[in-house]
Amino acid sequence: MTEVECFGVDYERYALGKLLGRLTRKYDIKNVLEIPALGVKAMPSIYSLGFGMTGCDVTLMNGNESSISVWKKLGLENRVTFKRCDNIEHTSLKENSFDFVWNFAVFPTFQNPRAVLAEMKRVSSKYVAVFSVNGYNVGFPIHTLVHKFTKIPWTHGNKQLNFPDKVEQLFTENGLENIEIGVVDCPPWPDSLGFRDVRLHRSNIDLNTVEWHSNLIDYIQKNQIPFWIKAVYSWERFPVPKLLKFPYSHIFYVLGSLSGSNK
Repeated sequence: MTEVECFGVDYERYALGKLLGRLTRKYDIKNVLEIPALGVKAMPSIYSLGFGMTGCDVTLMNGNESSISVWKKLGLENRVTFKRCDNIEHTSLKENSFDFVWNFAVFPTFQNPRAVLAEMKRVSSKYVAVFSVNGYNVGFPIHTLVHKFTKIPWTHGNKQLNFPDKVEQLFTENGLENIEIGVVDCPPWPDSLGFRDVRLHRSNIDLNTVEWHSNLIDYIQKNQIPFWIKAVYSWERFPVPKLLKFPYSHIFYVLGSLSGSNK
């Protein structure tokens, strides 16, 4: 079966791509590792497209190789490499191999996030970043209650790691420096309230076998980004103090640099 990404995911991918482009230029990023390159109830292995579209070489660890079709659609197949490992806490990658090592919305689900972060730091030469669902968003407690009332187990990992201060603490403990906290995907509607989550749970779909369709890829390929996406993005980019953005930002990120790197 085919699962079409919803409008919220369309917007999320657009805003994320714009941010990754800015980070590429700001920090002179040339090569990137996404580890692991999963999808969170969405098409896997395309979160790093924003890096590929700005000229970076991207390595996707434990991604879904069927998503190479998307990279090909955008003419980026020569920018991406898929790799696999049995344990992301101990990869066979060489030290200091990538300018930027990151993951998207999966960090709270790790059994040992501290060990994964240490491995991310080991294989990075400059920067490490974690992007996570924002627990400060007004929709997050509603999502929690939906799980409670429907008696569907919480499958999204350690809730503490949905808050930037907890992730920042792990970065500091792992010796990462110049830590930056930011937000992305800040539309004027609450984050997932959990109803789509419940539908996918109750449909008993194996998300590992679903064929996903991303509307945004069609928009990019045709160079026809809808007006509503551009309008919402203008709202997101309106200069507002970061503290005021947290209640409506869907995603936060924590970015740290290795000692000696120029940040």
